[in-house]
Amino acid sequence: MKKLLIATLALGALTTSCTKEDSSDVNQQKIYADYEVFYNQNEDKTHVVAKYRFGGATGTVLELSDSTNAYVSFEGDTLPWDPWYNAHHKEYAGNITTGTFSYTNTDGDTYVNTIPAGENIAFPIGFDTINKSAAQTFAWSGTALAADQQVSLFVGTWTWGEDALFYSNALGGTDIVMGVTEMANLAVGSSTVYMDRSTAVDISQGTPEGGRIRYKYRPTNATVQIVE
Repeated sequence: MKKLLIATLALGALTTSCTKEDSSDVNQQKIYADYEVFYNQNEDKTHVVAKYRFGGATGTVLELSDSTNAYVSFEGDTLPWDPWYNAHHKEYAGNITTGTFSYTNTDGDTYVNTIPAGENIAFPIGFDTINKSAAQTFAWSGTALAADQQVSLFVGTWTWGEDALFYSNALGGTDIVMGVTEMANLAVGSSTVYMDRSTAVDISQGTPEGGRIRYKYRPTNATVQIVE
């Protein structure tokens, strides 16, 4: 689970090895929906992702069946199946901050959900060094956390295990405390820091299984020096 979470945060991609089924093969009222609009400033692209699962948030991934007229669109643009994301996905130029998903299942039921308002975030000026031997407070550049918001901070290299993950969803929070225990595995030298700010709420229209919808913003990654 930790490996999956870190890979998702650091690379902005979902796993590709999960088993999937055709959505027409399951009870349509047992389909859970997960929607994300993710802006990555490193690319200046927005990734729009719609993932469906059978039986809940951890259930089997489903591909919507073209043969039975099941599909999902974003602002009227149908999202194709993307094996890399193991979901329906399409990328767009620039930062998209508003929009609506429309999902029609094989029974002809349609559910419409609009992404919540999100906020951007940035690394503070002068953030270029992390001392792994002393706890420090990382204060991001941006507004305090509102309800349904969180900030995640990932520090690491391409070598597995030389990383640290920090997280806050404290209402009104403006910083994250980076403790020495969490930083113990960081390798001395150059490292990359990724930061995501997201706003996530329950969907307003869906099956009894429910779902989530979020807007996520990632600023340009920071390069720092890890010191003892």
